[in-house]
Amino acid sequence: MAAPAGDGTGMNLLALSFDQLNSLKQSIEEELQGLQGAIQQLQISRNKLTTAKGSIERLQGTPTGTKMLVPITSSLYVPGETADLDSVLVDVGTGYFIEKSVEQAQAFLTRKMGLIEGQAMNVQKAAQMKNQNLSQTIEVMNRKMMEAEAQAAKAS
Repeated sequence: MAAPAGDGTGMNLLALSFDQLNSLKQSIEEELQGLQGAIQQLQISRNKLTTAKGSIERLQGTPTGTKMLVPITSSLYVPGETADLDSVLVDVGTGYFIEKSVEQAQAFLTRKMGLIEGQAMNVQKAAQMKNQNLSQTIEVMNRKMMEAEAQAAKAS
């Protein structure tokens, strides 16, 4: 009986030795960890974009001249006042910023969030496939162990 492939190539898992199956299991587990890390990073990026979008919306509703603290670093702030919000600087990656109108910035953030959500869905699908492959590999390993125990019992 042929088991489904561990990686989608049609590999017969029953033809592999127990050591080979164990190596395959470890490899799949490592890949799963990498995929889970990627999912977490994408969620962090999406949350940052959501925060940025919300900040623009709140800042738009703030009256001109409102006193506030402006972050210089993550732990250093200076006093400031709000001004008319005609444009904002948008981080487009790798340390580059582009001045955009508020509407353009909102549209950019929305597009970027959509892209990240699409990538997250693709990574999630890959993780689900790896989970299925892991389950199949473990099932074959358990079957081989039971067969080995049965043969050992017959030999005794």
